[in-house]
Amino acid sequence: MARSLSVPRAAGGAPHSAALLDGIAQRLATFAEDAEAFGIVLCSDADVAARYLVQLQQIDRLAQSLREMANVLGASDPDAAVAAIRLGELRHALEQADAH
Repeated sequence: MARSLSVPRAAGGAPHSAALLDGIAQRLATFAEDAEAFGIVLCSDADVAARYLVQLQQIDRLAQSLREMANVLGASDPDAAVAAIRLGELRHALEQADAH
């Protein structure tokens, strides 16, 4: 990225606290774990897995995206965390958001 990620600001202009960002990161990570566990349960039923393969893949992608965003929010180096995102579309979207 051309520039480093700035400190997120609330609508009123004040920066968000590190504790708030860490709390959000933790919740996103928990949501990722929950989504992944839900997908695993559904995949264990062969009929469900066969009928809903695309949707199950979407659940997996959702879990991965939540986990990656949690990593960025909780990172001491957000630029490096964004650069390490394996989901190209998400990495590109975050890089574009930071460019504005």
